[in-house]
Amino acid sequence: MRRPAEQAYYPLFADLQGRRCLVVGGGLVAQRKVTTLLDYGASVVVVSPTVTRRLAAYGREGKVRYIARRFRPTDVRGAWLVYAATDEEAINRQVFRTATRARVLTNVVDQKPLCSFIAPSIVKRGDLVIAISTGGASPALAKKLRRDLSRLIGQDYARMLRLLKGLRPIAKQRLPSYGERKRYFDSLVAGRVFRLVRQGRPGAAHRTALVLLDRAANRNGHG
Repeated sequence: MRRPAEQAYYPLFADLQGRRCLVVGGGLVAQRKVTTLLDYGASVVVVSPTVTRRLAAYGREGKVRYIARRFRPTDVRGAWLVYAATDEEAINRQVFRTATRARVLTNVVDQKPLCSFIAPSIVKRGDLVIAISTGGASPALAKKLRRDLSRLIGQDYARMLRLLKGLRPIAKQRLPSYGERKRYFDSLVAGRVFRLVRQGRPGAAHRTALVLLDRAANRNGHG
């Protein structure tokens, strides 16, 4: 059992689509946070007296709501999560205290004690997302792991995921039980279907997957 003094972070993939996310700060670090939030469909509000050219462009294009002033406690209202990325420690602490009182997930960049969540390094291939965290102990190691995994995980995984996603509705119809579907999909990932995807033969992979589905359904009396 983990001792109470040992801090651990629960890994979680969050749906940010349309959710209000506040970023306090306008520098390059804030810009990176904003860009990532936008990639996942968040409704982003940026509060800072000044911002980078890219953040200013986001504001002009309507991608974010940009408020050109210093942080106010009322900015936290309605936010689902908050990033503080300013150069002023007093402002960062104020953001953390205000958001914590409002029970809003908060991250003060590079200040682990002032974080109720930490952002992982991400490897993304289509709908496949791999998150890497060192619990805030070493962002440098997390970045190295991301680079290593980026070399290992190619676009064939994204193509395979698209294939599997497309097969799920028909598999649910043909294989009613979870156990049957698990065995079927395990066989696709471990066998010839994934090899065909990696060879650049998606049509053959799809046809083979359907043949295997027919066999699984007949074997389990669902033909």
